[in-house]
Amino acid sequence: MKNLLKIMSSAIVILSMISCGKEQIKEPAKVGGDSGFINVSNGQLAKYPVTGFAYKSAQVPSQEWNNWARMAAPVVKDILNKLPDGYVLEVRGHADASGPEQPEGNKPGNLNISRDRAQAVIKALASAGLTSSKITYKGVGSSQLLSRYDPRSGQQRRVTFSVVPK
Repeated sequence: MKNLLKIMSSAIVILSMISCGKEQIKEPAKVGGDSGFINVSNGQLAKYPVTGFAYKSAQVPSQEWNNWARMAAPVVKDILNKLPDGYVLEVRGHADASGPEQPEGNKPGNLNISRDRAQAVIKALASAGLTSSKITYKGVGSSQLLSRYDPRSGQQRRVTFSVVPK
């Protein structure tokens, strides 16, 4: 009887070791694939909007741009270099809620102003040596306002970046 218990105990230990060994050999699961990269990239990019645009202006504010370029340009460059096929970096211009979305009379319209801001930032990126066929732009007017700020405040006038499907 003692021998049978020893054999059974040994068998349990051996089976446990084999089972643990198999668990360690398993290939690690892929976490998120492209969508994981996209989510992480967009999280990083959300930290670096270009801000400080004057009312109705698409001119990139030089002081804010210099600060942005020092901190964010390396992040943007790294993301551009790692973009999976089928994705682009979208530069989005935003406007505050002052004025109409479409042109009216002598008012250019928020959509045009925000598009011009996005294009101006792309030109500034190119001047800083960041060019890529994987960069696109879009003006969204005042359709994506930041809820923590007054809709008409200057904080709404910004350019953001996002990795999106092509």
